[in-house]
Amino acid sequence: MSGYCAITFQNGYNQTTSRSIFTESIMTDSHSEAQSEAVGTSAEAFNKIGARYDVEFTNTELSLWFRARVWERLGTLFHAGDRVLELGCGTGEDAVWLAKRGVSVLATDGSQAMIDETRRKAQSAGVGDRVDVKLMDFAEAAHWQLEGQFDGAYSNYGALNCVGDWTAIGTQLTNHVRVGGKIGLGIIGPWCPWEVFWFTIHADFKNASRRLRGSTIAHLDGKYFPVYYPTVGRMQHDLGQGFHRSLLWGLGVFLPPSDLYKPVGERQWLARPLLTLEKLTAPYWPFKYLGDHYWLEMERV
Repeated sequence: MSGYCAITFQNGYNQTTSRSIFTESIMTDSHSEAQSEAVGTSAEAFNKIGARYDVEFTNTELSLWFRARVWERLGTLFHAGDRVLELGCGTGEDAVWLAKRGVSVLATDGSQAMIDETRRKAQSAGVGDRVDVKLMDFAEAAHWQLEGQFDGAYSNYGALNCVGDWTAIGTQLTNHVRVGGKIGLGIIGPWCPWEVFWFTIHADFKNASRRLRGSTIAHLDGKYFPVYYPTVGRMQHDLGQGFHRSLLWGLGVFLPPSDLYKPVGERQWLARPLLTLEKLTAPYWPFKYLGDHYWLEMERV
């Protein structure tokens, strides 16, 4: 249920591309009723794409850079001997990385295909004994059956954008993350200047403002499902008073949309300054609120 990939935005029959978690379709009034009948769940979409996700996204240059930034934080939050919960494990890249460093991970996802790929990848990497998997749908968070306490939890690349209310998830984390435990969440935010600029210069004003509306319909490999864009404040509110914010970073503040990333990446004289600016500005206002994603860390109190 997690991911961060090149997307195709549709407005009627005209298409342009940009960077985000899913292929998102902003439907015109004339098509909304017909397409709304086909709207399903993110789990259905990721079940269809399965292991192809790694080929089409995980191993791309942009994804590798973003994952390295997140791993920098995960390596700070969690240490050998910890037991942590992953929400939206995707194909298991983060779980395997942590397991190789001695962290035990319960990797969960709403997609059986992603669960199967995570299990396969962990066994292939020789860390199957430290990566357990469990099928858990975010929409059913109030009914999750979790056992014991965790030293922390994390969710990467916008998995939590697949639901529009995070109260039940916050309750589960409050009940199962020990006091002093840390959580790290990578979430697609509502403010992305790169995206507004890119679509505006292409006169696609509907997509330029799509995040400001709070939600949209995503399209991934022929499947449609809702996606939501919570503010940092909304996420903190829903997670509850059991957590206190300890860090906020912007992710994708100075990196361009995927349409432009390849030509930028081929020009190191341009790419290197942008990457440097990304690292220097991500922790500070206003940049920490302006990335394609934001990275939110909280401590259980």
